[in-house]
Amino acid sequence: MTRNKLAVLLSFAVLLAVGCSQAAPKQHGMGMGHHSPEMQKKIMMLQKMAPYRGYLAAHKGVRRPQSLLGGAVKVSIKQDKGGVFVALPDNRRLDEDVVGTPQMPRAFGGTPGIDGVPPMVRGVANGHYTKVMKKTPFGDKFIVMRNGKLHIEAVDRTATDAAVSGDSVRFRASWQDKAGNTYEVRCCKMLAVHGAEFPTFGGVVTNHILHGSSRIGTALMPTEFTYFAFWGMGSVLKNGKVMAQPRLIHGMLTEYVRKAGYKLAFDREVTPTKLHFHLMVPPMMPNMKQGGFKHLPVKTGFKLPNGMELPFWHVMFENLEVRSTRE
Repeated sequence: MTRNKLAVLLSFAVLLAVGCSQAAPKQHGMGMGHHSPEMQKKIMMLQKMAPYRGYLAAHKGVRRPQSLLGGAVKVSIKQDKGGVFVALPDNRRLDEDVVGTPQMPRAFGGTPGIDGVPPMVRGVANGHYTKVMKKTPFGDKFIVMRNGKLHIEAVDRTATDAAVSGDSVRFRASWQDKAGNTYEVRCCKMLAVHGAEFPTFGGVVTNHILHGSSRIGTALMPTEFTYFAFWGMGSVLKNGKVMAQPRLIHGMLTEYVRKAGYKLAFDREVTPTKLHFHLMVPPMMPNMKQGGFKHLPVKTGFKLPNGMELPFWHVMFENLEVRSTRE
């Protein structure tokens, strides 16, 4: 990257940081929010720097994609009892192994929050990045909810992004708050067979690296080996009533990325010998016509202590039964 291009990028990031701070009272999360048309253009230019744009363009129109080498993988995951960990808005601590340093930043291209982390929304102290200066779905704050249930039946057939896919997912998850309200997420009559800014591998992927330095998904999560993941469109419910649909739903079974106190780990703190499942309903929706993502808070129906509605779901399940076979 030339010095002039980097200077332009940093100026965009400054504008983005200002926009995020101004929007802070209205929303949690590094999103596009209600920015001016000029700001939208700046963010769109950051989106054009998403690192997988060329790769996705090559796969967008493929109607006969390659199958997974060795045959399709069938996956079954369930949790019938126990609690869940529900993430709350927090300022994610920044891992230098993923985002680089103020002198040499990395992982800044793409839609802020769901993909890249622009340098000027990063706190700096003593020559190092510290935390994201905006609340995100990724961090150390959480609550425990009861009666967590999870049922997944999925097949990974298609190897790559394409216009069509043989992958499939049947997903249902639910949990209850202290007042007895039941929250539920269902998916996926429609899979995201082709990614908006990063690959989705036909909608389902098995045995792959995601997040962190992989740049597949947000850089705010650690780099993590992922045994199974999916992206699709689904619905969000409270007490059986549909609150929001369609919404982008992402789920993944990964190595363990929490440490003492349930703090979100850095790459060097990941525990490879343990597993947990993450459900994510981000405050974003894909913009498949223009590319990238647009900010849209999720109507969860769950109120935070400050009276605001939690604008996303990021829920971890840990009492899992996992089965997998080849077709």
